[in-house]
Amino acid sequence: MLFDVRPKERRSDLYDFERELEELKRGLERTPITLLIGVRRTGKTSLLKVALSELGYPYLYLDTRVSTNPTYRDFANIVKYSLEDFIARNTSLRRKIVERLRSVSGVSISISPLSVNISWRGDKRFELLELFNALNKIGSDIGEPVIIAFDEAQELRRITWIDFTRIFAYIYDNLEYIRLALTGSEIGLLYRFINVNSSESPLYGRYIHVVSTRRLSLEESLDFLEKGFREVGVVVPRHVIEAAASVFGGIIGWLTLFGYNCYMNINTCSESIEKVIKIAVETAKREVENFLKTRRSERYPVILKLLTIERSWSEIKNRLEDIEGRTINDKTLNELLTTLLNLSIIEKTNNKYIIADPITRKAVEELAG
Repeated sequence: MLFDVRPKERRSDLYDFERELEELKRGLERTPITLLIGVRRTGKTSLLKVALSELGYPYLYLDTRVSTNPTYRDFANIVKYSLEDFIARNTSLRRKIVERLRSVSGVSISISPLSVNISWRGDKRFELLELFNALNKIGSDIGEPVIIAFDEAQELRRITWIDFTRIFAYIYDNLEYIRLALTGSEIGLLYRFINVNSSESPLYGRYIHVVSTRRLSLEESLDFLEKGFREVGVVVPRHVIEAAASVFGGIIGWLTLFGYNCYMNINTCSESIEKVIKIAVETAKREVENFLKTRRSERYPVILKLLTIERSWSEIKNRLEDIEGRTINDKTLNELLTTLLNLSIIEKTNNKYIIADPITRKAVEELAG
C-alpha cells in the first residue's frame, strides 16, 4: 500500500523510485561500500529494504539510532537483535550461519528458542571485525555477497570506542564477499564520519557508490496522492489533494502520513488539510525541541526562526547582530550554519539558506510564537 506509514519492502508499494532503486541495487552488487543519502522522510529506509528484498542476498540490518550517549550495552543490543533477525530470516542457511557465528569471540547462540548473546567483558569479549570475517566466510561458502546495512550510519560516530572507518577500510580491501550499505539523513555528518576525502582517512581514495533520494515534484506529489487514494478506495476532493501536494513540499513521508490519515478517517481531510498538517507539525516540533536540547548555543533557535524564509549569509549575520546588539564573529556564524547544514536541517541553494522541510518551517514558526 502506497500509504503504509511503515517502511516499504515491496517494489509495488514504492512510488516511482525506479532509477534510485536500480542504482542502489547495482551498488550493492558491485561495490564494497554504498551510501544512500537524503533528507528525512524521503524514503531511504524503504528504498533500502526493497533493494535488499529484491537482491535476495543474505543481509544483516542494523538500525543504529541509539541514545545520544550510547553504552557498550546499547551497541551490543543492536548487534544482538540484528543477528537474531539474520538467523531467523535465513532458515535454509541457519546451520551454516550458526556454525560460523559461534566462532566469533563474545557471541553465543541458543537455537530453541533462538537467542543471541553478545559479551563485552572478560577474555571472550565481542570483536566486531571477527563478526565481519565470519560473515565474509558465509558469503564465500554460498558464493554470494553478504550485505551489512547500517541505517542512519552517522549515529555510529557516537560509538567512540570502535574505529569504524578503519574497519570499513579493512572490509573494502580484504573481505571480498561483504557489501556495506550506509544510509544517512544527516548527510554532512555521514560524510564527516566516513571522512573519505581526507588524506588521513583509512578510506581515502576508495570509490564509494552514492545514491540520493529526492523530493517529488508537484506533479509527482499529485500523482502519488491520486494513486494512493484510488488504491484504498477513498474519495478526496481535488482541491484538498492539490493543497496537500503544495504544502508538504514533495517530502514523500509527509505525503504518506497525509494519505494514511485520510484513509483511516476521511473526516480529517474531507474539507481541508489543516488537521493533518497539525499532526505533522507536532511531530516536527518534537524533533526541533530535541535538537535544541542538545545544543548549548542560544543562537540556534534564533537562526532557525530567521530561516523560515530564504536568507543570504549577510542577511542572517545582520539580523543576528541587530537582535543581539553586538558584532558576531564570522567564524562563529559559519560554525552554526555548518552544523545545521550537516544535520540537513537547513539547505543552501544559490548562496541562500532556508529550513529544508516545509513542515519543520511551520514547526519553528509555532515554537517561536
